[in-house]
Amino acid sequence: MRVSLFYLQQNKAKNADAFEEHYLKKIKQNMDLKIVCITNKKKFSSREQHIQYEGSLLKNKIGNEKYICFDKQGKKVSSECFANMIYNSNGNVNLIVGGAFGLADSVLENASKIISFSDMEFSHEVFRVMLLEQVYRANCIFNNHPYHQR
Repeated sequence: MRVSLFYLQQNKAKNADAFEEHYLKKIKQNMDLKIVCITNKKKFSSREQHIQYEGSLLKNKIGNEKYICFDKQGKKVSSECFANMIYNSNGNVNLIVGGAFGLADSVLENASKIISFSDMEFSHEVFRVMLLEQVYRANCIFNNHPYHQR
C-alpha cells in the first residue's frame, strides 16, 4: 500500500519542518509514503479563479485515482475510522489538502470522502503535521502499536 499526500502551497514556511520530519521518519519505517507539494506562484484577480486553477493542478497530478479531501465542511471521523479508511482501501490512498482558499467544488465533488479535523482553521504547516500524525497513528492502530492508547 502507498499513501500519497498532495498539498498546495504558495510559500513554504520552515516552522513545522522538524515536526514533519519526525513523523515522516516514523511513518516510512512501516509504510510507503509519498509527499507531493504542488506550488502555485501565479496571481489571480479573484479568489474563485485562484481556487479553480489550483483545482486543475490537483486534477492533473492525481488523474483518475480516488482520493480523500480534507475540508472543514467534511465529516469528522475518529482516528480508528481514519485508520480503517486507509487500510481498507486495497492499494493506493491519496490524501488532498487544499490551498489557502480551500478546494475547488470540482475536486470536492469527486472525492471518495471529505474529512474535517475541526470547525477551526489551521495554517497549512500545522495541518500537515496533524495529518501526518494521524497517518502515523493509523499505522499504529493497524499494527497494534502502543502509541495509540485505546
